[in-house]
Amino acid sequence: MYPSLFFMNSISILFSLIAILHIAASPVWAAEGPSAESTETSAALAAPTAEQDRTPTHEERLETILQSIKSAEAERTDIKKRIKTAPSEAEKKELEEDVTRLTRRLEELRTSFEELATGGTNIAALEMEIEQMPVDWKQELEVIVRPLLQEVKRMTERPRRIERLRGEQAVYEDRLETADKAIASLDETIAQTRSDAVKQALSEHRKDWASHRVDVQSRLQLVNGQLERLLAPEASDGQEIVAALREFFSGRGLSALLAAAGFVVTYFLLASFAGLVERVLVRRRRTKTRRLAKAGGIFYRLFSLLAAILAAMAILYVRGDWLILGLLILFLFAVVLALRNSFPRYVDELRILLNLGGVREGERLLYNGIPWRIKSLNYYSILHNPLLRGGTIRVPISEMADLQSRRFADEEPWFASRENDFVILDGDVFGKVLLQTPEVVQLQVVGSTKTFTVADYLGQHPRNLSLGGFAIPLSFGLDYRHQCDILGTIVIRMREYLQEQLDQQLFRRYLKDFIVDFNEAASSSLNLIIVAAFDGGAAEQYWSIRRFLQRTAVDACNHYGWTIPFDQLSLHIPKRDIPLPEAGLAAPTPD
Repeated sequence: MYPSLFFMNSISILFSLIAILHIAASPVWAAEGPSAESTETSAALAAPTAEQDRTPTHEERLETILQSIKSAEAERTDIKKRIKTAPSEAEKKELEEDVTRLTRRLEELRTSFEELATGGTNIAALEMEIEQMPVDWKQELEVIVRPLLQEVKRMTERPRRIERLRGEQAVYEDRLETADKAIASLDETIAQTRSDAVKQALSEHRKDWASHRVDVQSRLQLVNGQLERLLAPEASDGQEIVAALREFFSGRGLSALLAAAGFVVTYFLLASFAGLVERVLVRRRRTKTRRLAKAGGIFYRLFSLLAAILAAMAILYVRGDWLILGLLILFLFAVVLALRNSFPRYVDELRILLNLGGVREGERLLYNGIPWRIKSLNYYSILHNPLLRGGTIRVPISEMADLQSRRFADEEPWFASRENDFVILDGDVFGKVLLQTPEVVQLQVVGSTKTFTVADYLGQHPRNLSLGGFAIPLSFGLDYRHQCDILGTIVIRMREYLQEQLDQQLFRRYLKDFIVDFNEAASSSLNLIIVAAFDGGAAEQYWSIRRFLQRTAVDACNHYGWTIPFDQLSLHIPKRDIPLPEAGLAAPTPD
């Protein structure tokens, strides 16, 4: 921040001095018209004599100044004597002013005599104290902006004059209307008045109003004439456009194009060289060396930007285009002020670029709910996910500043699934992954294609059947009448029967484990647990395998005569004394 302010102050002082020198050296006298005195002097010099052609010597100039000093001293002495005998205070005061004027004149003559004698120096320069002038950036900025304002004022002079004349035109028209109304009212009053004295007074007022009206009308005509001259086109519209374009591209347009070309050429020449050096150095494997090379590359790019700006400013200065130069300086000043408030964030982003922040190259981070590996950190960082199609994205450094990365293990998954995997979502949605990108995931569900956003897909907790295999657990119940055999022969025979049927199926080669065992004694059945574990290759036949196990378990029951229960509700009524029936009613028979 401080180097930027120092640079702006330096630039302001430099261009202030340039503006002062430019104004001091400009031939302002050339714009003035020749006076009568200068004309006469030119006529007198048209026939110079031999005496006038001769340049006075150094000694003669010293003698002339010395005579002027003696003459001024004598005159001042004479005036001082007259002050003592002055008859009035007014005359005395006037003589004192003459003495003051002669004193200043004598000081100037003595200084000129001393400088001429010593070659341009005087004793006062040795006695002058050294002043430390503080730098006031407001004054320096004012000096820079003044040529810009003068140029803008010159460019807008014609429309401003037109607007001012239109305002005067409206005022004079209003005054003329007021005068007409007053004269009409006076005429009507004079016609209705019988008194001669009143008529004479009203006539005098009417003359005043008529005179005022003539004055206003003449001024209005003058303003209208000036407006007509300013609004009248000097040439045809096409010629005006061509002339304006020619003037623009030969003046400020050319200056702007040259400045832009200088900026672009300077920056890209320096930046391309920096990029070449950075690529050579960053390829080294040592982290410290790469970090230093990257830091050097960043600062070199900043230097390239500064050099390109100075090149553009130098081009504008050489061409003397103060308007565009002033606008450029104001723009840079506004940029510095804007960057002042966001400076801490730029420091954080610089730390990230140097691989010293919360995110670092080669680590893993979560961005939009998806894990990514950071391939490179730059103004646009490169993130990569190997399991997504088009899984390489560019993220601006401003967004990376709010993230956090970490080291990762080789076995960590980068996504919940891969293309061609079979998954089950919440709600038993079974499908095959057709496509997965950083934005969407497409599944083939029951012969149709269903598209999810990545957030919706991950929000339904996909269970990947193809990754690492899967298991199908079934609970199968038998009636309580088999209570004596359930832990012995029934479990063994059920396992053997299912195993025999599995051996005949095509998905048998994917079978990893098979379990049949007693699970629990439920309220109305004795439940067996059947678990078949398969490799991921059988994921496509998940529901077929599940139906096969259910069907085969029922076949085993039919084969061995085992009873499959159904849900029952048993009602137990306790025994108690039965009351005697009333007369005329039959006694109930006990169950």
